[in-house]
Amino acid sequence: MTSLLHVSGLSISARLTAGHLRLLDGVDLDVGRGQIVGVVGESGSGKTTLARSVVGLLERNVTVEAGTVELAGDVVVAPGVDRTDRIRGTAVGMVFQDASRSLNPLMKVRTHLGEVLRRHVRDIGKADVERRSVEVLEQMRISDPARVLDSYPHQLSGGLRQRVAIGLAVVTRPALVIADECTTALDVTTQTKVVALFRTLVDELGIGLLFVTHDLMLASDLCDRIAVMSRGQVVEQGGVEDVLDRPRQDYTRRLLAAIPSWT
Repeated sequence: MTSLLHVSGLSISARLTAGHLRLLDGVDLDVGRGQIVGVVGESGSGKTTLARSVVGLLERNVTVEAGTVELAGDVVVAPGVDRTDRIRGTAVGMVFQDASRSLNPLMKVRTHLGEVLRRHVRDIGKADVERRSVEVLEQMRISDPARVLDSYPHQLSGGLRQRVAIGLAVVTRPALVIADECTTALDVTTQTKVVALFRTLVDELGIGLLFVTHDLMLASDLCDRIAVMSRGQVVEQGGVEDVLDRPRQDYTRRLLAAIPSWT
């Protein structure tokens, strides 16, 4: 499969008062079109740093020291190179952990979607903004898009807010979506629905999905491939069954052993 996202030898460090802290160390990762790749690991393993590096959302004291990030064959991140402003919000959409914090409480859903479309889609008219806003909410399996468009975030359930957040990430029809722990704040039933929605979107739209999570069970249900991270490195990766049913690394085995229901 041809890579949509290709991460090669990516090393990233943070500058601290006491010196430098290595956040990523030689990370390799690929995501193809129509493929879901899960990045799993404990807190502090480097998952979110990897996700944010693809869209240029690293802190100011963080530096790319080696390696590259390519999207559809074009280098967008490398030492001294950051072209992520060209792809963020257009070719790549991002879904963050807490929809309540990523949505402005003073703006209706209609305004959120309209701002994203007008910012990233050149010469889009008012009628097309309305049409695309309704269309994307229908893609999110929202049965009453007219009501949701005219709602403020606090008037929606947690599950609906997360669907709106996913809609904001895909409304510009990106090739790649990055979901960073976006089910953590949801109850188990809503998590299941969101995971099913992601699978449907990938199958219907042919996008690539980088799914960052600490939940191995969730990753096993959703993903085609899994990359296990520890201390800034990908210590194991492959197909879901290969990694989770036949793990090669002790770290992966320990993660699995920590799940009481894993068999």
